[in-house]
Amino acid sequence: MILDRSLKTYLAAIGDANDPITSSGTPYHFLKAAQKAGLVDEGLRLCVGAGGHAVRRAAWSGLQLFRGRRHGGYQYQPGFLERVFSPVRKTIAGTRLINCFQLFPPSVVRDDSVRKWFFIDMTLRQLFACYGASLDSRTAAEAIAHETEGFRRAEAIIAHSAWAAKSVVEDYGIAAGRVHVAVPGANLDRVAYDAWDQKQQMPGPIAPGRPIRLVFVGQYWERKGLDRLLRAIRMARHRGAAIQLRVIGLAPADVPTAYRQEAGAEWSGFINKRTEAARFLRTVASADLGCLLSRAEAGGIVLREFHALGLPVIGPNVGGSPDHMLPGASILVAPDAPDEAISDILVRLSKDRSALDQMRERAWQSRHEALWDATCRRILELWPDRNVSAAREPEPPVAQTPCQEIRRTDCRAGA
Repeated sequence: MILDRSLKTYLAAIGDANDPITSSGTPYHFLKAAQKAGLVDEGLRLCVGAGGHAVRRAAWSGLQLFRGRRHGGYQYQPGFLERVFSPVRKTIAGTRLINCFQLFPPSVVRDDSVRKWFFIDMTLRQLFACYGASLDSRTAAEAIAHETEGFRRAEAIIAHSAWAAKSVVEDYGIAAGRVHVAVPGANLDRVAYDAWDQKQQMPGPIAPGRPIRLVFVGQYWERKGLDRLLRAIRMARHRGAAIQLRVIGLAPADVPTAYRQEAGAEWSGFINKRTEAARFLRTVASADLGCLLSRAEAGGIVLREFHALGLPVIGPNVGGSPDHMLPGASILVAPDAPDEAISDILVRLSKDRSALDQMRERAWQSRHEALWDATCRRILELWPDRNVSAAREPEPPVAQTPCQEIRRTDCRAGA
């Protein structure tokens, strides 16, 4: 497909889209791959901390408390968003703008010269329900109302998963033809990754008697389910399974006392993916199986990182995570699965090495499917000028759901 290169395209995030620390690196890694693919020209450098930001945030929080509301939610306020976008308002006029955040400022929403797109991991409704938020129901409802208007005026919304896309359609009343899915890629340093990839060969079968090596990467032990994994490993080892676990991102002091001395667990602490990229890749790739047992998860970029490094995964059947895993190289675990069920999976893989080897082969052969290049190829399939003249399908009216009525079960896969 020939792209319309006369229209400049920018990528936005809350912060500098060119900085790998913004939003866990997702806008940065998407930007680099999208520039290579010809999808995006530049990333916007939005500054969220200058010009008295801290004072205004404190004043707004104080006013919220005076009104009897909780203080959280400043990042969703129109005033904040207008100030953040103000320095680039003239720059983005007459361009296409892809937003990795769920909200544009109202002036951008109303500006028809800006062709607005979204690329989001979940809707605010899902965020408030699944992750919790330190804001009250009125503040949440106001943010969702602004989000709805932005979605309605956008050309399209690209979601990271079918779970998020379903919310855009069903909770916000957006026509399904304007909602798409493109699973994100692994947030790995591409230079280091290419150097690693060129030197690797598909790993051979796991030797009989060698413990299977698991790896967990994360800094939020409870939400990411490290406690579930450690208990299941304890059970599996008592049943004769040979298992080792490497924990990256946490030290023993970061978890409850009951898990600090777990047999077979090695704690690697935090490894910076930017400044220690090669070490991070080697450490993760030395495992046989990546593990994530989240209780709530919009997707789980670490699942893509495991797959990009040729690892099969045990991952959560929650939120958008199933879309982030490769068929044939993953095992889904429900967020309420008992420890015994997880232990059964580990015992089976420990004793049936051929099954694990088959998963490893599938993951290795498909590892490049988990890169941002693959995401950009998917977006190219729907990118967008061949459809811009098509009549927009009308959306039905949406009844706004009060935040207090949003149920936590919405986080489950398929909800």
